[in-house]
Amino acid sequence: MSIRRLFLSVLILLLACLVLGLGYGRARLLWTETEEIHDAAPAHGRWVQTSDAEIYVQEFGPREGKTIVLVHGTGAWSGTWASNLSAMTQAGFHVVALDLPPFGYSSHPSSSAYSRLSQAKRILETIDALRLGSVILLGHSFGGGPAIEAAMLAQGQVRSLILVDAALGLSTPMRNCSSDSAIDILLGVRPLRTTLMAALITEPVFSGYLLKSFVAKKEVVTKERLAIYQKPFMLRGYTAGLGDWAYEFARDCDDALSKHETEYHKLLIPVALLWGELDSVTPLAQGQHIQALLPNVTLEVMPGVGHIPQIEDVALFNATLSKVLNRLSRNTLIATQ
Repeated sequence: MSIRRLFLSVLILLLACLVLGLGYGRARLLWTETEEIHDAAPAHGRWVQTSDAEIYVQEFGPREGKTIVLVHGTGAWSGTWASNLSAMTQAGFHVVALDLPPFGYSSHPSSSAYSRLSQAKRILETIDALRLGSVILLGHSFGGGPAIEAAMLAQGQVRSLILVDAALGLSTPMRNCSSDSAIDILLGVRPLRTTLMAALITEPVFSGYLLKSFVAKKEVVTKERLAIYQKPFMLRGYTAGLGDWAYEFARDCDDALSKHETEYHKLLIPVALLWGELDSVTPLAQGQHIQALLPNVTLEVMPGVGHIPQIEDVALFNATLSKVLNRLSRNTLIATQ
């Protein structure tokens, strides 16, 4: 067989695989995404109206306790904190776990905006709507960006900040928001990007592989744990929302305050960094870099875990978080005396 015929054969095979994959993705959407958010969401939670979305929240622990607001990472939602809640509520904290759109059971924003600034404003509007006063704000991974942005925008509303293996993108140069042909070809057409996301990201087998790539302890990604992460996959339009978010994320045109290192020196509230020693997604060096930028910060390194320590070693994470919360509470008490 000539090289030319071999090349054409391989190209035809790849195209056939692409067509089959896209066909499977489209069919899977029709089969599985059939539920409405208000019918499918866990009954324990409720929705809070912000300027452009209904934010789904779950509340735990005594309302009179100090409030900690939990912001999840990529692909997670409020329900993925299940193994960590008791450590906070037993310490007397009022815990509010929210779903940042397009993840979980929050509605897709009418503005179609998923920038870090837009997400930070939703967090602050949720805090206002729930009348929580001044809170401790915790952000994990991608949720760390909106969390620190919210703290920079409203240090009065956020009394202290906890960042867990935060993905802040400080090592990535700011883009000028010009068109990127590769991104536009793959993600610029909504029906195509939705089908691609269905064939890959929300496909159950692949999503399990993806979750394993974020952790150092692969064995923690059990069927039961994976089922929690995949629970919102049944929602109507869920994959389309993820595609919209992915397109904005890939274009990386977000000029938020927290994208600029000079703004970190102005954040005067106490900040605690919790980092997995084996994190390969946002390596420990990134946490140390953030530590060097902040004026009032501590860094807790958790051995033997990677990017999602709250599921990789539940006991270690809960103990570390409890220690940090106790320290932050003492510091707040001293500051008010």
